Amino acid sequence: MFFYLLNFFSNKRLIFIISALLLCIFVAHLFDLDSIPAGFYQDESSIAYNAALIAQTGKDEYNIRFPIYFKSFGDYKAPIYIYTVALIFKLLGVSEFNSRLASFIFYILALIFTFLLIRIIFKKNFLMEIYILLTFGFLPHFFTISRISFEVISQLALISLVVLLVKLTFHAKTGQVWWINSLFCGLILGVSLYSYPTARLLTPLMLISLWVVYFQKKNIQKLALITIGFVGTLIPYITFAVNNPGALSARFQTITYLYSSISPTKKISIFLYNYLRYFSPDFLTKYGDSNLRHSTGYGGVIFSITFFLFLIGLISTFYYRKVFSRFNIFLLINMMVSPIAGSLTANGVPHALRGILLSYYILIFSCYGFQLILSIKRYRTRKIMIICTYIIISLEIIGYTCNYFIDYAPKSIEAMESFNFKKSLQTAIDHSPEEILFAPYYFSHEKAHLKFYSYLIKNPHNIPIKIIHLDESVPKLENRCLLYYTRSESKVSKFPYSFTDFRSEMEMSKIQKLLNIHPPNARTRVRCFQ
Repeated sequence: MFFYLLNFFSNKRLIFIISALLLCIFVAHLFDLDSIPAGFYQDESSIAYNAALIAQTGKDEYNIRFPIYFKSFGDYKAPIYIYTVALIFKLLGVSEFNSRLASFIFYILALIFTFLLIRIIFKKNFLMEIYILLTFGFLPHFFTISRISFEVISQLALISLVVLLVKLTFHAKTGQVWWINSLFCGLILGVSLYSYPTARLLTPLMLISLWVVYFQKKNIQKLALITIGFVGTLIPYITFAVNNPGALSARFQTITYLYSSISPTKKISIFLYNYLRYFSPDFLTKYGDSNLRHSTGYGGVIFSITFFLFLIGLISTFYYRKVFSRFNIFLLINMMVSPIAGSLTANGVPHALRGILLSYYILIFSCYGFQLILSIKRYRTRKIMIICTYIIISLEIIGYTCNYFIDYAPKSIEAMESFNFKKSLQTAIDHSPEEILFAPYYFSHEKAHLKFYSYLIKNPHNIPIKIIHLDESVPKLENRCLLYYTRSESKVSKFPYSFTDFRSEMEMSKIQKLLNIHPPNARTRVRCFQ
């Protein structure tokens, strides 16, 4: 039988293979983490700046001590991720790499929890473990988001832990510790509420789905403990909502169509259209998110082979009684629920951040599809199918990662919108002007870059840094350095002063040069006037 491999490898060799895969995952995720994507997006700068302040003073940029939610240019950011970054800054120092390292840590946690779940479901099947490591380790959706400093990756980690705990609570023989699993499950489910805005809808719906799926006399105590744990975590949320009425829904009101004047029928139509787009092959396997911060533009958010195995797994899970269970119904309900929050927004649909949990559930169901291949009775057919599956996965991984580090790297400059901001500010400081002037293009949002990098970069002579608006009167520029975005070039070029111009471009690798890939123009520039 093909599964003679399981007997051939000793435990040490099994550990070696898994360790080798994990090493590849670590290297791929951490390689040039601070420079690809190129530039820190404004949300990343805002998160890093507040985390740095929390690590140093315990207060955010608005001088609030250990806030429940962090105010950020009209929005309120979830706390789990920012406090994690603050802890990393406290231990390792403040840097772009360490800020994005938080995403990698949450990603690794999600990988570990999912790996353990798969080991339980498929009874430590080595071939299945290799499959989940390969797919989860390099799935485009998770890979891209794990390399940027956004809060959403914490939601993936927490929900993957909740799903593992649900499996242990209701399906594993845990003896006297069942109440610990139940209470811990409720606590983690409640904590996930503070991970990302979509959790404010999806987390309560997951609790409801638990009651719907597992409502039996023998499960009442478990469900009650889960609910108690969940309710206990709501105290900070309710406190904040009472003290800041409307704060947590303000951002949603600006991006949803629910408050528009269109008819209810039209709103339902928009919702259904948006919802179905999350399940479309265009989003899942062809193009992904059109926003290059969330996707690379190469393929979809999941691999084509993953989507194929998902379809097989979904059918087999509910067709064969052997694998049918309440747990699978729980997974299915939450998979179908996962795009709802994203479908309520007007623009940017399908949105990779708001739909991150969809890829998680699809990946779990794809394991059932791979299990169907592993259960093929004819040895030769089974062997060919397994080998072909691994080959296709490997080819898709190679294609995606090569594109990410070679073609996507320069393209990400446009999406991240702040490439070489740090170097430009450092150049201005090194020039020792009387004053540094910063002219943001979007006046409110881009101030986050200046705040973070002013904190990060040493300014030994305490050169004052001032924000100006180029649409107002011509500023005094003699003996000053002006830091501005290239989109403002036409305005800056009209200033009648002599200057020295500083600009930098992305340094291309030998492979990129060989493929004739040219770097985009720098996003920020410095002019030091005489």
